[in-house]
Amino acid sequence: MRVCPPSGLLRMMTSETSNLREQFRAAVEAGEAERFEECLSALPPADAAEALEELDGERKATVLQRLRPATLVPALPYLPAEEIEEILGHLSPHDLQEALNSYPDDDLTDLLQKLAPDTRRSYFSLLRGRKREAAHRLLEYPETTAGGRMTTAFATVSEDMTIREAIETLASQREETEVLSRIYVVDDQNRILGKVRLRDLTFNRRSLLVGDVMQPEPLALLATADQEEAAQLVAKHDLVTLPIINDNNQLVGVITHDDAMEILEEESTEDFEKQSGIAGPSAERDYLDTPVLSHFRRRFIWVLGLAFLAITSGFVIHHFEGVLNSAFILAIYMPMVVAAGGNTGAQAATTVIRAMALGEFGPEQFMRAVWKEMRIGFGLGSILGFCIALQIILFFPGGASMLPPGMAMSQVALTVAFSLAAQVTASTILGAALPILAKALKQDPAVVASPAITTIVDVTGLVIYFTLARLLLGL
Repeated sequence: MRVCPPSGLLRMMTSETSNLREQFRAAVEAGEAERFEECLSALPPADAAEALEELDGERKATVLQRLRPATLVPALPYLPAEEIEEILGHLSPHDLQEALNSYPDDDLTDLLQKLAPDTRRSYFSLLRGRKREAAHRLLEYPETTAGGRMTTAFATVSEDMTIREAIETLASQREETEVLSRIYVVDDQNRILGKVRLRDLTFNRRSLLVGDVMQPEPLALLATADQEEAAQLVAKHDLVTLPIINDNNQLVGVITHDDAMEILEEESTEDFEKQSGIAGPSAERDYLDTPVLSHFRRRFIWVLGLAFLAITSGFVIHHFEGVLNSAFILAIYMPMVVAAGGNTGAQAATTVIRAMALGEFGPEQFMRAVWKEMRIGFGLGSILGFCIALQIILFFPGGASMLPPGMAMSQVALTVAFSLAAQVTASTILGAALPILAKALKQDPAVVASPAITTIVDVTGLVIYFTLARLLLGL
């Protein structure tokens, strides 16, 4: 269980960070290189990255020319790829080589994957020995796979080693290992046999064999699997690292807990944007730093498509124009019936997409999910219809004057109630079914965005409303 620092300590830490950033800005203004480097080194990497981003072009160039790679590198993973490329472009060839070779393997691969081919080749040529080999191996996997996000900086030992030999081996690996809290036991083919914790080695007799203290490792994921699947496994089982294997069951890398949290954040942001009807790849830059044109391009396609789809509603109303002219009171409740369907359809879609994202069910359970949402929708629609019917009969006494001869308010109440029940039920079925069908067709369920579902159920709602009005009111 993670224990949070006391609130007073948090305030003190925040205040110290704020003071350091102010000192950094003042040192940059004064041109005191030694002082601003000292301030930047003392800041947490994420805050150091923010401090660098806040600098304007001329000051940033001055700072970057005078910073040592050792000071700069910890902050780089917290910057957008465009910002990293710009920063690295200010470094001398020697400093650029030092920065790239001290960069974590997985973060370096993420950066290389986002660069233009010419720049990638240029950077790749500056990598040395093990770093070049690791980058080459990681670049074999697409960016969105577990292999594309794993790190190769992990520790391994053999089961026939004594604990003394294992500790000596780890000591020689410590500079190249990102995580030592989980150490994997492998055979001579590099296949996983188990795992040990550093404390298992530290607090046992040095003469014991690693095989005597190791634990089984039941979880491993293929490098070709989707990155989101890897992140979900880490979150579900609260793992420090998740071993990644190739088709030959050989250990090729690990997904660390912090990388998994980053993947989940990226995926949830992407799903949220798709459900909001925002097309295109997610921007790495913050909202205020992303150009207006970029936001425009990502939204325009959805807005235009949904606008044309919404025209269908106009054709439906035109088709049932005679029904409206005969009983204009129906126009009062038409927006409510349509909106109720849009709201419940979007709720159903969001619930189903979230459940599938968490791995709670898949397309093979289509009927169970749709049956469940249908019952929920029918219950909601029935109660809503009953309440609106009471409102029409008891609290709309002037409505009778808007009816044609021979028609009673009770008939209108019944029509609206049945329409609401049918519309809400149909909308929840659509909201649940469309994302599941998208998943079954190997498409992203989030593409069936809430605005799209809302627009579709608007059309179906009008058809249901006017069709029932024509049948029940004899129009």
